[in-house]
Amino acid sequence: MEKNGYVTIVKTPKYRWLYKKADEKKIIELKLLYPELPKPILEVLINRGFTNKKEIDEFFEAPLSGMLDPFLLKDMHKAVKRVIHAIKNREKICIYGDYDVDGITATSLMYEFLSSVTPLVDYYIPNRIEEGYSLNIDALNELKKKDVKVVITVDCGITSIDEIDYAKSIGLDTIVTDHHQLSDKLPSSAYAIINPQQPGDTYPFKHLSGVGVAFKFVLALKYAIEKQFDIKLPPLKYFLDLVALGTIADVVPMIGENRIFVKHGLKLLENSPRPGIAELKKISGLISTDLTSANIGYSLAPRINAVGRLGNSETSVKLLITKNQNEAKWLAEELETENRYRQELEKAVLKETIEKIERKKLNDRYKSIIMYSKNWHPGVIGIIASRLVERYSKPAIILSIDNDLAKGSARSIPNLDIFSFLKTSSDLLIEFGGHKYAAGLKLFTKNIRHLQRKLDEYIEKNSPKESLIPEIVIDAFLNPEDINQDLVKYINKLRPFGNTNSEPIFCMQKVKKTQEFSIMGKEKNIIKGFIGKNDTFFEVVGFNMGEYRDLIRSCDTFDIVFTIDINNWMGGSNIQLKIKDIKKSY
Repeated sequence: MEKNGYVTIVKTPKYRWLYKKADEKKIIELKLLYPELPKPILEVLINRGFTNKKEIDEFFEAPLSGMLDPFLLKDMHKAVKRVIHAIKNREKICIYGDYDVDGITATSLMYEFLSSVTPLVDYYIPNRIEEGYSLNIDALNELKKKDVKVVITVDCGITSIDEIDYAKSIGLDTIVTDHHQLSDKLPSSAYAIINPQQPGDTYPFKHLSGVGVAFKFVLALKYAIEKQFDIKLPPLKYFLDLVALGTIADVVPMIGENRIFVKHGLKLLENSPRPGIAELKKISGLISTDLTSANIGYSLAPRINAVGRLGNSETSVKLLITKNQNEAKWLAEELETENRYRQELEKAVLKETIEKIERKKLNDRYKSIIMYSKNWHPGVIGIIASRLVERYSKPAIILSIDNDLAKGSARSIPNLDIFSFLKTSSDLLIEFGGHKYAAGLKLFTKNIRHLQRKLDEYIEKNSPKESLIPEIVIDAFLNPEDINQDLVKYINKLRPFGNTNSEPIFCMQKVKKTQEFSIMGKEKNIIKGFIGKNDTFFEVVGFNMGEYRDLIRSCDTFDIVFTIDINNWMGGSNIQLKIKDIKKSY
């Protein structure tokens, strides 16, 4: 028995297939309320915790009215009062952001809003290579020289205890807006802290991204400023394109308020009035494509991220806030150039790490992967860590060495909390921060081997061996007659997909191939063909499935797990099954 009632029903060389049969009585009850919904959709809803009409209606509609009161966040009243005081007294405000997409969109959002009510606002994003993550003393001194009085952090600050102490000592009031998990202490010198993760915060939704927290702050500010100054500001729903971008890129759970932000933000992104987003969509090939969480995550977000990974993120902020079409065009082209360079760096480092892992059989010797080099660009090591987690299904820490210091990124698998591990190893670390699946860290190079040993011990103690095998959670078993355009229509109503609200995965048993599958792609890792059952036939495609070539050639009848999509190639509209895993039927 697995957690939440799911059980392992199949083990293949690559995955465990998990399944929990939905309560038949509940299916019957919901079918009476929603006679139009196909049974597989009802199964998806029930197994994801939606069991009554109110919950299901709110999930499908995700109304803006479903957003929570921002003043429920701890310290919100205090933070709002300080900003209003700054506006009244013509004090200069600086937004201090992070260099990833979440931080860039949060910075752009906060800057745009505050610029509409005061001219005395600026933004600052540290150079990733020269300054590193979050607040630093040199930057604070520069802000002081510029006569800044209030620093508002976005998507950072919660672990910058010494830096915020210093800011207070030189007369800077710091308002921290962040969403990352806390270390053992809070920055007590902060004027206010807005973070739903902090002790004593009763805000009901704990999964906001950095831009989500910034948006809640802006909502509260708008209400208070309109009341205080007797003015009417534009509706803030027009900022939801930025909120959607940052929320999708940060891979926070796609439930609750995040679902509301993204559902409405995607509509704005379809025809965004921002010249920068329009140019970025054009250069990404997304002009005539329906925008989804997936193509934003794979196409738009990496381009916004590119300059921040390689150094300075200002180009991305300028792109998002510019009103000039020509400026937007050349800024988008600059991001495209930087992204191509980033891809080349990433490709070289990934090749080097995989070759070393395979040559030294590190995957067999250790329960985790920790790799380091003085030659790796710090801007790509987070991506490399993610790629290695995908490839080896193990937690990965990738470090860039500079003399006796190592700085890097950690990424984890679903069943291991990497941030909790780092907290238990704080004696080996100079600093760290992040959340369950992703974190940043700094340590002395002499401690790397100790960290590897402790991580393996932590995995041994906290993660049963079977839990380290990648999972595929099956939402429902289908027969051929269940798969039709009506089912596709209601699958689309479950969008936007993301963490905790993934695209439904189905299983069909004893399907037969109706012709030999084609093996395609530059690396011969795409399979494509037709399968049939009960005189019904479907096109199937599987990506990154080169290791299945022998199986599909030697066998005629399979069990498959898959998602359902529409193939619009050459103007058609045909149902296509995208295979996630495949096994021989018995």
